[in-house]
Amino acid sequence: MSYKVRNSIVLGVLMLLILGVGTYVRAFHLPKKQHAIETEIKRIDDELSNTPNLIHEYNTLSQTVTETKKRWESRNKEIPAEDLSGKTYDYFSSLIERAGGVKLNMIYQGVQPRGNYGFNIYNLRGEGKFDNLYKFIWYIENGRKLFKVNTLTLKGLEVTATDKENAGELIVTFEMTVNAFFATIPELAVPATDPVTVPTYVGTDPFTPVISANLPPNKYDLVEIERSDLKAVIPGKAFIIDQKNNFRTLEPGDEVYLGYVTKFMPDEGKIEATLNKGGIFEKVELKIRYAAPQQQAAAAQQEVLKQ
Repeated sequence: MSYKVRNSIVLGVLMLLILGVGTYVRAFHLPKKQHAIETEIKRIDDELSNTPNLIHEYNTLSQTVTETKKRWESRNKEIPAEDLSGKTYDYFSSLIERAGGVKLNMIYQGVQPRGNYGFNIYNLRGEGKFDNLYKFIWYIENGRKLFKVNTLTLKGLEVTATDKENAGELIVTFEMTVNAFFATIPELAVPATDPVTVPTYVGTDPFTPVISANLPPNKYDLVEIERSDLKAVIPGKAFIIDQKNNFRTLEPGDEVYLGYVTKFMPDEGKIEATLNKGGIFEKVELKIRYAAPQQQAAAAQQEVLKQ
Protein backbone atom coordinates (compact mmCIF):
# COMPACT_ATOMS: atom_id res chain seq x y z
CA MET A 1 0.00 0.00 0.00
CA SER A 2 1.38 3.33 -0.99
CA TYR A 3 2.16 6.04 1.51
CA LYS A 4 -0.51 8.31 0.04
CA VAL A 5 -3.26 5.70 0.36
CA ARG A 6 -2.29 4.91 3.96
CA ASN A 7 -2.38 8.57 4.93
CA SER A 8 -5.75 8.97 3.26
CA ILE A 9 -7.18 6.05 5.30
CA VAL A 10 -5.78 7.45 8.54
CA LEU A 11 -7.21 10.87 7.81
CA GLY A 12 -10.56 9.28 6.95
CA VAL A 13 -10.65 7.37 10.23
CA LEU A 14 -9.77 10.52 12.15
CA MET A 15 -12.50 12.42 10.36
CA LEU A 16 -15.02 9.70 11.25
CA LEU A 17 -13.95 9.79 14.91
CA ILE A 18 -14.19 13.55 15.02
CA LEU A 19 -17.57 13.44 13.32
CA GLY A 20 -18.84 10.76 15.75
CA VAL A 21 -17.64 12.59 18.85
CA GLY A 22 -19.07 15.85 17.55
CA THR A 23 -22.39 14.19 16.79
CA TYR A 24 -22.54 12.66 20.31
CA VAL A 25 -21.67 15.93 22.01
CA ARG A 26 -24.13 17.90 19.87
CA ALA A 27 -26.97 15.39 19.96
CA PHE A 28 -26.74 13.97 23.51
CA HIS A 29 -24.26 15.61 25.87
CA LEU A 30 -25.05 19.26 25.26
CA PRO A 31 -28.88 18.82 25.45
CA LYS A 32 -28.53 16.92 28.74
CA LYS A 33 -26.27 19.61 30.16
CA GLN A 34 -28.61 22.30 28.88
CA HIS A 35 -31.55 20.57 30.60
CA ALA A 36 -29.64 20.43 33.90
CA ILE A 37 -28.77 24.12 33.58
CA GLU A 38 -32.38 25.00 32.81
CA THR A 39 -33.56 22.97 35.83
CA GLU A 40 -31.11 24.77 38.12
CA ILE A 41 -32.17 28.13 36.69
CA LYS A 42 -35.82 27.25 37.37
CA ARG A 43 -34.98 26.20 40.95
CA ILE A 44 -33.15 29.48 41.56
CA ASP A 45 -36.05 31.43 40.04
CA ASP A 46 -38.48 29.57 42.34
CA GLU A 47 -36.35 30.38 45.37
CA LEU A 48 -36.13 34.01 44.35
CA SER A 49 -39.88 34.19 43.81
CA ASN A 50 -40.41 32.53 47.25
CA THR A 51 -38.18 35.01 49.06
CA PRO A 52 -41.10 36.93 50.68
CA ASN A 53 -42.46 33.66 52.12
CA LEU A 54 -39.02 32.71 53.41
CA ILE A 55 -38.64 36.12 55.03
CA HIS A 56 -42.08 35.78 56.65
CA GLU A 57 -41.24 32.29 57.89
CA TYR A 58 -37.92 33.51 59.27
CA ASN A 59 -39.60 36.42 61.07
CA THR A 60 -42.23 34.07 62.54
CA LEU A 61 -39.62 31.61 63.79
CA SER A 62 -37.51 34.44 65.15
CA GLN A 63 -40.50 35.80 67.07
CA THR A 64 -41.28 32.33 68.44
CA VAL A 65 -37.69 31.90 69.60
CA THR A 66 -37.75 35.32 71.27
CA GLU A 67 -41.02 34.61 73.10
CA THR A 68 -39.85 31.15 74.16
CA LYS A 69 -36.60 32.56 75.47
CA LYS A 70 -38.49 35.28 77.33
CA ARG A 71 -40.80 32.72 78.97
CA TRP A 72 -37.82 30.55 79.88
CA GLU A 73 -35.96 33.46 81.46
CA SER A 74 -39.07 34.58 83.36
CA ARG A 75 -40.11 31.14 84.66
CA ASN A 76 -40.98 31.17 88.36
CA LYS A 77 -41.76 27.50 88.95
CA GLU A 78 -39.51 24.91 90.54
CA ILE A 79 -39.81 21.40 89.05
CA PRO A 80 -37.61 18.96 91.00
CA ALA A 81 -36.10 15.76 89.65
CA GLU A 82 -38.41 13.74 91.92
CA ASP A 83 -41.45 14.30 94.08
CA LEU A 84 -41.49 12.69 97.53
CA SER A 85 -44.77 12.43 99.44
CA GLY A 86 -43.18 13.47 102.74
CA LYS A 87 -41.66 16.62 101.28
CA THR A 88 -44.89 17.45 99.47
CA TYR A 89 -46.86 17.19 102.72
CA ASP A 90 -44.31 19.44 104.43
CA TYR A 91 -44.70 21.93 101.59
CA PHE A 92 -48.49 21.90 101.95
CA SER A 93 -48.08 22.39 105.71
CA SER A 94 -45.92 25.47 105.07
CA LEU A 95 -48.64 26.84 102.78
CA ILE A 96 -51.24 26.27 105.51
CA GLU A 97 -49.07 28.28 107.93
CA ARG A 98 -49.14 31.17 105.47
CA ALA A 99 -52.82 30.82 104.59
CA GLY A 100 -54.19 30.25 108.11
CA GLY A 101 -55.87 27.32 109.80
CA VAL A 102 -56.90 24.61 107.33
CA LYS A 103 -57.55 21.00 108.31
CA LEU A 104 -55.85 18.73 105.78
CA ASN A 105 -55.61 15.01 105.10
CA MET A 106 -53.47 13.88 102.14
CA ILE A 107 -53.46 10.52 100.32
CA TYR A 108 -51.00 9.52 97.58
CA GLN A 109 -52.87 8.01 94.62
CA GLY A 110 -50.18 7.09 92.11
CA VAL A 111 -47.76 8.43 89.50
CA GLN A 112 -48.15 9.34 85.83
CA PRO A 113 -44.79 9.18 83.96
CA ARG A 114 -44.51 11.17 80.73
CA GLY A 115 -41.01 10.46 79.41
CA ASN A 116 -38.63 13.12 80.75
CA TYR A 117 -41.29 14.45 83.10
CA GLY A 118 -44.28 13.22 85.09
CA PHE A 119 -46.48 13.94 88.08
CA ASN A 120 -47.66 12.33 91.29
CA ILE A 121 -51.36 12.44 92.11
CA TYR A 122 -52.54 13.40 95.60
CA ASN A 123 -56.03 13.51 97.06
CA LEU A 124 -56.48 16.32 99.59
CA ARG A 125 -59.46 16.49 101.89
CA GLY A 126 -60.26 18.78 104.78
CA GLU A 127 -62.00 21.95 105.88
CA GLY A 128 -61.38 25.54 106.87
CA LYS A 129 -62.73 29.04 106.79
CA PHE A 130 -63.27 30.34 103.28
CA ASP A 131 -60.57 33.02 103.47
CA ASN A 132 -57.96 30.53 104.66
CA LEU A 133 -58.99 27.86 102.16
CA TYR A 134 -58.95 30.36 99.30
CA LYS A 135 -55.40 31.44 100.20
CA PHE A 136 -54.27 27.82 100.54
CA ILE A 137 -55.52 26.92 97.04
CA TRP A 138 -54.06 30.15 95.66
CA TYR A 139 -50.64 29.29 97.11
CA ILE A 140 -50.82 25.77 95.66
CA GLU A 141 -51.32 27.10 92.14
CA ASN A 142 -49.12 30.19 92.39
CA GLY A 143 -46.36 29.05 94.73
CA ARG A 144 -42.80 28.11 93.91
CA LYS A 145 -43.44 24.44 93.12
CA LEU A 146 -45.43 23.35 90.08
CA PHE A 147 -48.75 21.93 91.25
CA LYS A 148 -51.98 21.79 89.29
CA VAL A 149 -55.39 21.36 90.89
CA ASN A 150 -57.12 18.76 88.73
CA THR A 151 -60.51 18.39 90.48
CA LEU A 152 -62.06 20.41 93.28
CA THR A 153 -65.27 19.94 95.29
CA LEU A 154 -66.36 22.55 97.83
CA LYS A 155 -69.30 22.67 100.23
CA GLY A 156 -70.23 25.31 102.77
CA LEU A 157 -71.31 24.18 106.26
CA GLU A 158 -72.62 25.86 109.39
CA VAL A 159 -70.81 24.54 112.48
CA THR A 160 -72.87 24.74 115.67
CA ALA A 161 -71.72 24.88 119.24
CA THR A 162 -70.25 22.16 121.40
CA ASP A 163 -68.71 22.59 124.82
CA LYS A 164 -65.46 23.76 123.23
CA GLU A 165 -66.59 25.51 120.04
CA ASN A 166 -68.44 28.71 119.32
CA ALA A 167 -71.78 28.60 117.57
CA GLY A 168 -72.49 30.00 114.15
CA GLU A 169 -69.06 29.41 112.55
CA LEU A 170 -69.10 28.98 108.76
CA ILE A 171 -66.61 26.57 107.22
CA VAL A 172 -66.00 25.09 103.78
CA THR A 173 -65.26 21.40 103.33
CA PHE A 174 -63.18 20.46 100.31
CA GLU A 175 -61.82 17.51 98.38
CA MET A 176 -59.42 17.91 95.49
CA THR A 177 -56.88 16.02 93.43
CA VAL A 178 -53.55 17.74 92.86
CA ASN A 179 -50.83 16.87 90.35
CA ALA A 180 -47.27 17.41 91.63
CA PHE A 181 -44.87 17.66 88.69
CA PHE A 182 -41.26 16.49 88.43
CA ALA A 183 -38.77 16.51 85.52
CA THR A 184 -35.34 15.17 84.63
CA ILE A 185 -34.20 18.54 83.21
CA PRO A 186 -31.82 20.02 85.83
CA GLU A 187 -32.41 23.63 84.76
CA LEU A 188 -36.11 23.37 85.70
CA ALA A 189 -35.24 22.71 89.35
CA VAL A 190 -34.14 26.34 89.79
CA PRO A 191 -36.59 29.10 88.77
CA ALA A 192 -35.21 32.23 87.15
CA THR A 193 -37.52 34.62 89.03
CA ASP A 194 -39.51 34.57 92.25
CA PRO A 195 -43.27 33.89 91.99
CA VAL A 196 -45.93 36.38 93.02
CA THR A 197 -46.68 35.61 96.68
CA VAL A 198 -49.62 37.92 97.48
CA PRO A 199 -53.05 36.33 96.91
CA THR A 200 -55.66 38.26 95.02
CA TYR A 201 -58.09 39.92 97.42
CA VAL A 202 -61.59 38.41 97.69
CA GLY A 203 -64.01 40.60 99.60
CA THR A 204 -66.96 38.24 100.11
CA ASP A 205 -67.49 34.65 101.15
CA PRO A 206 -69.66 33.00 98.45
CA PHE A 207 -70.59 30.23 100.89
CA THR A 208 -72.28 32.56 103.40
CA PRO A 209 -75.94 31.47 103.56
CA VAL A 210 -78.59 34.06 102.81
CA ILE A 211 -80.74 32.59 105.58
CA SER A 212 -79.11 30.79 108.49
CA ALA A 213 -80.47 27.33 109.21
CA ASN A 214 -80.14 27.93 112.98
CA LEU A 215 -79.04 24.34 113.49
CA PRO A 216 -79.11 22.87 116.98
CA PRO A 217 -75.80 22.41 118.83
CA ASN A 218 -74.00 19.08 118.68
CA LYS A 219 -74.31 18.55 122.43
CA TYR A 220 -73.66 14.81 122.37
CA ASP A 221 -70.57 14.93 120.19
CA LEU A 222 -72.23 12.97 117.39
CA VAL A 223 -70.40 12.21 114.18
CA GLU A 224 -70.70 15.10 111.71
CA ILE A 225 -70.84 13.02 108.57
CA GLU A 226 -69.96 15.89 106.18
CA ARG A 227 -66.76 16.62 108.09
CA SER A 228 -65.64 13.01 108.52
CA ASP A 229 -63.42 10.68 106.49
CA LEU A 230 -64.54 7.12 105.69
CA LYS A 231 -61.66 4.67 106.07
CA ALA A 232 -63.35 1.29 105.59
CA VAL A 233 -66.81 -0.21 105.22
CA ILE A 234 -67.91 -3.83 105.57
CA PRO A 235 -71.42 -5.28 105.70
CA GLY A 236 -72.98 -3.84 108.83
CA LYS A 237 -70.12 -1.61 109.98
CA ALA A 238 -68.21 1.49 108.86
CA PHE A 239 -64.96 2.85 110.25
CA ILE A 240 -64.43 6.61 110.08
CA ILE A 241 -62.29 9.47 111.34
CA ASP A 242 -64.70 12.08 112.67
CA GLN A 243 -64.53 15.88 112.70
CA LYS A 244 -62.19 15.82 115.71
CA ASN A 245 -59.84 13.21 114.20
CA ASN A 246 -61.23 10.51 116.51
CA PHE A 247 -61.68 6.94 115.28
CA ARG A 248 -65.38 5.97 115.30
CA THR A 249 -67.55 3.10 114.07
CA LEU A 250 -71.05 3.37 112.64
CA GLU A 251 -73.77 0.84 111.91
CA PRO A 252 -76.93 1.16 109.81
CA GLY A 253 -79.49 3.22 111.71
CA ASP A 254 -76.92 4.88 114.01
CA GLU A 255 -77.59 8.48 114.87
CA VAL A 256 -75.27 11.11 113.48
CA TYR A 257 -75.43 14.87 113.82
CA LEU A 258 -78.71 16.04 112.25
CA GLY A 259 -79.72 12.57 111.05
CA TYR A 260 -79.13 8.85 110.75
CA VAL A 261 -77.03 6.40 108.78
CA THR A 262 -79.47 5.02 106.22
CA LYS A 263 -77.49 2.91 103.76
CA PHE A 264 -74.27 0.87 103.51
CA MET A 265 -72.65 0.13 100.12
CA PRO A 266 -69.51 -1.93 100.89
CA ASP A 267 -69.01 -2.96 97.25
CA GLU A 268 -68.80 0.70 96.25
CA GLY A 269 -66.83 1.76 99.33
CA LYS A 270 -69.36 4.28 100.64
CA ILE A 271 -72.17 4.90 103.11
CA GLU A 272 -75.20 7.17 103.02
CA ALA A 273 -76.81 9.30 105.71
CA THR A 274 -80.03 11.28 105.66
CA LEU A 275 -79.80 14.68 107.39
CA ASN A 276 -82.49 17.11 108.46
CA LYS A 277 -81.14 20.66 108.09
CA GLY A 278 -83.84 22.85 109.51
CA GLY A 279 -86.65 21.06 107.69
CA ILE A 280 -84.63 20.44 104.53
CA PHE A 281 -83.79 16.76 104.14
CA GLU A 282 -80.53 15.93 102.41
CA LYS A 283 -78.86 12.64 101.56
CA VAL A 284 -75.10 12.74 102.04
CA GLU A 285 -72.68 10.09 100.77
CA LEU A 286 -69.29 9.47 102.34
CA LYS A 287 -66.77 7.63 100.14
CA ILE A 288 -63.46 5.94 100.85
CA ARG A 289 -60.46 7.78 99.42
CA TYR A 290 -58.17 5.05 98.18
CA ALA A 291 -54.38 5.24 98.23
CA ALA A 292 -52.37 3.95 95.25
CA PRO A 293 -52.21 0.20 96.27
CA GLN A 294 -55.84 0.27 97.45
CA GLN A 295 -56.99 1.71 94.12
CA GLN A 296 -55.73 -1.36 92.26
CA ALA A 297 -57.37 -3.73 94.75
CA ALA A 298 -60.65 -1.81 94.61
CA ALA A 299 -60.63 -1.78 90.81
CA ALA A 300 -59.99 -5.54 90.72
CA GLN A 301 -62.85 -6.08 93.17
CA GLN A 302 -65.20 -4.03 91.03
CA GLU A 303 -64.29 -6.10 87.96
CA VAL A 304 -65.03 -9.31 89.87
CA LEU A 305 -68.40 -7.95 90.99
CA LYS A 306 -69.30 -6.95 87.44
CA GLN A 307 -68.62 -10.49 86.23
